[in-house]
Amino acid sequence: MKRIVNFATIAILALSLAACNSEDTKTVEWYLKPENKAALEVKIAECKNNPGELWNTPNCQNARMAFEKRLLGGSFQKVEEPAIPKF
Repeated sequence: MKRIVNFATIAILALSLAACNSEDTKTVEWYLKPENKAALEVKIAECKNNPGELWNTPNCQNARMAFEKRLLGGSFQKVEEPAIPKF
């Protein structure tokens, strides 16, 4: 019985510590807002500094998507390829 109580206590402590280190997930739109520009730059730098652990986390993925949208300027229209002249 004592082993079960000890295991339960350790499990609860581990879960509570894991919850303390997690951050709220920010959306792409949140990162694109002008008032959050500094947070976007900080998050991109953080993700680049530790890609092994952070690159595929939700906040890093959303920050990268927002950075790409901001860098590329939004939507693009498809460009038609030039026709090959007939000789």
